[in-house]
Amino acid sequence: MKRIYILLPLMLCLFFSGFAQPNIVFNGNSLSSYYNQNVTFNQTLHVCGVSNHYLFLSYERLRDPEETTIYGTNAYYQDSIRCVNGIIEAYAPYVQTDTIRCGSTITNLTAKVNGDRSVIINSSFRLDNNRRPYTIPNMGDARLILCATNLEYYCPEWQGTHGASSDAEFQTQNAKILNALTNINADIFALIEVQEGKNALIQLVDGLNARTAPNRYAYINDGNAQTSTYVKIGFVYRTDKVTPVLPLGRPYSSNSAFYRREYVQAFTENSTGQRFVVSLNHFKAKDGTGSASTNAARMDNVEHLIDFLTQKINANYYQDPDFLILGDLNSSTMEEPIRYISDHGFENQLMRFSPTEYSYVYDYKVEYLDHVFATPSMASQITNAAPYHLNADESTHYYYPSGDVSMYRYSDHDPIIVGVKLTQNVGIPEQTDNVYHPQIYSQDGQIIIHNEQATTVSIYDVAGRVISQVRAQDCAVPVAAGMYIVKTGDFVQKIWVGKY
Repeated sequence: MKRIYILLPLMLCLFFSGFAQPNIVFNGNSLSSYYNQNVTFNQTLHVCGVSNHYLFLSYERLRDPEETTIYGTNAYYQDSIRCVNGIIEAYAPYVQTDTIRCGSTITNLTAKVNGDRSVIINSSFRLDNNRRPYTIPNMGDARLILCATNLEYYCPEWQGTHGASSDAEFQTQNAKILNALTNINADIFALIEVQEGKNALIQLVDGLNARTAPNRYAYINDGNAQTSTYVKIGFVYRTDKVTPVLPLGRPYSSNSAFYRREYVQAFTENSTGQRFVVSLNHFKAKDGTGSASTNAARMDNVEHLIDFLTQKINANYYQDPDFLILGDLNSSTMEEPIRYISDHGFENQLMRFSPTEYSYVYDYKVEYLDHVFATPSMASQITNAAPYHLNADESTHYYYPSGDVSMYRYSDHDPIIVGVKLTQNVGIPEQTDNVYHPQIYSQDGQIIIHNEQATTVSIYDVAGRVISQVRAQDCAVPVAAGMYIVKTGDFVQKIWVGKY
C-alpha cells in the first residue's frame, strides 16, 4: 500500500500532462490537428484585417503578390496561395475589433481552435506596435513638402456621388480632411478625387486659410468651373512658397473620360527661383476581379502620359528636366503600368526610400497603389518619399459616416509625402543662336547625331558628367533611358531617351 501511495501522484501527473495546452507556431499550415483544443501561439501574430468581432491574423504583414512578383508567373501563383493560407480567422466575441489598427501585433496569443485556420479568443491579449502617427515622416533637409492624396470630396453636391450621403456626413468629412491637411502642412497638395468644378477646391482653400493664415493657400484654376458629380484632380499650393508657371498640360483630349484625371503643372520655388514639374494622375481603378481585367485601361493611361511627357521634355516646353510623376495609379509595384514608367527612365522614389511600406490595404494585404517617380535630375533633389499612415490601417469605424472628426481614415488611401530640396542643375544651357543645327534624336535606346562635318560630340547627363565623347560626323551612342545633354561643336541640345 505504501508503494502505491507514493506512485499515485506521479501517475496522475503523467496522465494529465498529456492534456497540457500545446504551444504552437503557425506558418500557414492547417490547425485541424488541434481542433477543439486551447493553444498558445508561440510567436508574434500580425493583425491584417478587422471586422465585426473578427481579427484576421498572420505570421507576418502580408504583401500583395503583385508588389513583388509579375502576374501570371509561377512566383505570383505561389505567393497568392501563400497569402490565402497565411490568414487565421480569429473570433473575439468580447472585443470591439473595429477599433483596432491593422499592423498591430499580438504575442503569445491563447485561443481555442475551431477550424483549419480559425480560432476563438476567450482570453485577454495585448496589442503592440503600429500606434497612430501624429506627424509626417521625417523629410530630412527638404525646403518643400509635397503631399499627394485621395479625398473622395464632393462639395456642395453629394447626391449621386461616391462621397458623403448627407449634409451632416459632408460636414464631418470636411472637418476630417481639413484636420489632416492642416496637420500635413504641405507646400503643394496634389489632390485626387475632388469634385469637378471649382467649388470643392475653393472650400478646401478657404478652410486651410481659416486654420492657418489669410491667403496662405490658393488653388490652380484649371478652367473647369461647371460643378458635376464627376471627379477630377487638382492642386492647392502655398502662395508664399511656390508659384505656378506655364499653362498646365493634359495628356488626354477633352473628349476623354480621363481628360481631368491627368495633368502636368510647373512650379517655381519662390526663395530660389528653381523650377520643377509635377505630373498628377489618377489611373483607371480595379474592378475587384483582379488587376488583369482593367490592366488595358491603365496601360492606355500610362502610355498617354509617357508620350505626353516625352514630347514636352524633348521640346523643352517646361524649360527644366526636373519632373515628378505623382498620384493614384491603381497599380501595385510590379504591375505592367508601373514597370512601364520605370522602363522609360523615371526612377521609383518609394522603392528608393520606403520599399517595405504601403499606401493601401485590401483583402488583408498591403500594397502601393500610390506612387512617386522622378527623372534622374529630379531624383537627386528628393530628400525622402514615404506614406503617412493616417488611413489604410484604420478601420471604417472611423470613416466620416460614423461621425468621427479626427484626421484618421479621412480616405482609404494613405497620403504620400515627398521632400524636395531644389538645386541648380550643373548641366550645359541650351543655345539657339547657331545658323547650322545638326540632327539629334533618339531611336532604339540610342542618341543619333548627324553633323555637317566631323566635330567633337560630347554627351552629358543632367548633372554635367561626361557619358560619351567622340569626334565624328555621324554617330549613334547607346544610353540608358533618361535625360541627356548633347554638345556637338558649338551646338547644345537636351534630349530625352525612353526605353525601346
